[in-house]
Formats: sequence, C-alpha cells, structure tokens
Amino acid sequence: MAKKKTNQQEKKVQVKKKVQKRKKNTRRHVKGEIISWEELENRTGLTGDETELLTVYLHKFERGEVHVRCSKKLKDLAEYIYETESLYIAKHGGFKLLEISSIETKLCNIRQEERERKEYKRQNDLRSYHKSI
Repeated sequence: MAKKKTNQQEKKVQVKKKVQKRKKNTRRHVKGEIISWEELENRTGLTGDETELLTVYLHKFERGEVHVRCSKKLKDLAEYIYETESLYIAKHGGFKLLEISSIETKLCNIRQEERERKEYKRQNDLRSYHKSI
C-alpha cells in the first residue's frame, strides 16, 4: 500500500512540473534567441540606443506613474520592461532581446547620472545666488 501512495504522489509532482513547463514556454521569445530583421519587425521591437526610452521609464517610475507590483525597486522595473519584449540589441548578424540584468544596469547608470546632474545644478544655483548677494 505504501508504494502506491508514493507512486501517486510522484505522478502528481510530475504532472505539476509538466504544467509549469508548458506555462513557461508560452512566451514568444526564447532566452538567448537571435532573430532576423523581418522577425524583429513582426514583433515591433526597438533597436539602437535605448537610453532615452529607459530614461522615460525611469522618470515615470519615480513619479509613481508606472505601477509595477507595488514595488519601488529598479529590478522590478527592469523585469517589467523585459516582459514587454521591446528592446533588442544587434548580435551576430541578428537581434537579441536585451537581458534583465543589462536593463537594470542601464537604469542604475541613468539614475546615478540624473542624481549627479541635479546635484551639480543645485550647487551652481547656490553659487550664483551667493555671488548675487
């Protein structure tokens, strides 16, 4: 009797694993897949310098206009952008979807540059204010 219960439990686990695999494979894009120009046009992806688009996402995110799982972490924003499957980079004669880690790194760099720019501007405003007095 004990063997039958164990086998039934194992079957349930195997069924769950198969269902999970099917759900994961429903995405249009396979990790690391390199696609052609025609496929890129079919998927309506963006190429080139993604800095401007990521800057817009970051500004919207910091203002609270992008709602990502009720979180304020850049990692969640990077996952959200990755799931849209819109940013591609040129790779080996084709195009590859930009990875989450790359998106997160670029978002961190943009955020740091924005903070430095604001701090520099604030310091210059203070200097000009003190000179006028």
